[in-house]
Amino acid sequence: MKLFSFLSSPALKPSWEFSAQHILWRVMFSPNGLIVIEDRDTESKSAVFSCFDTNNKSLLWKNVNFGEQWWIGLTAITNERLYLHGFRKPDMPEQKNITAVDLRSGTVLWKNTECTFIAIQSPYVYGYKDLFERRIYYRLDENTGAILEELKNLPDDIEPNRQYERTDFTFPQQVSAEENGLWTLVNAEEGFKSAEHIATEQYSIISVYSRNADPKQGLKNTLSVIDTSTKKKVYSVVLNESTPYPVPDSFFMDGQRIYYIKERKTFAALDLQK
Repeated sequence: MKLFSFLSSPALKPSWEFSAQHILWRVMFSPNGLIVIEDRDTESKSAVFSCFDTNNKSLLWKNVNFGEQWWIGLTAITNERLYLHGFRKPDMPEQKNITAVDLRSGTVLWKNTECTFIAIQSPYVYGYKDLFERRIYYRLDENTGAILEELKNLPDDIEPNRQYERTDFTFPQQVSAEENGLWTLVNAEEGFKSAEHIATEQYSIISVYSRNADPKQGLKNTLSVIDTSTKKKVYSVVLNESTPYPVPDSFFMDGQRIYYIKERKTFAALDLQK
């Protein structure tokens, strides 16, 4: 028997979707509900960025290139600004340079090619330079990027390894055999391989990996939302038709909102009914 085959038709639909041109490489959330989306074309070696406002479901700017075709990446985000980095050398992960962008307009505010980003503490940005056998720190003006002061050490209240982006989401857990009814439900899927889920007061959100009929096609990843009071499926979507192995955290939640990525290209939000 196929998983959920006896259940009713879906009753929910995505609140919004954003489709990248190529591969949706990364998303970064600001504390006030803005999302920056990194879109990369691995063949042409190019990267562009877009910004979506989840509060009013509007696209603020799309497919912006910040002056570097490929060797650029997301560093940090605040309510007002986005910070990006370059690389010290191509094909090397060591970061260099700071680019500050106005988050709502996508306009470059300033670039600092001398320092590498390490922290924010308004009205300052902190950066550093690595010299022979030592590191020098700098206090920068957050509005201009100008170096204001050279420091031997960072101030005591600066956390150099802090993540400057929102990360307080709920991520799924592996379904275990001890979870009785839930395990029985997902294990009914033909070719069942593994599953992850999040349980809310009203719903079970389950991401299932099952084997495709053609072994060359690997696994199929399906996300389903079950109303636990009625045992009815209220939403289902294929996240990936063919993947060689299960990918952890194929979806996550923010309160009553589910975020998921479909076919490495489309980023979507699904708001659950209370």
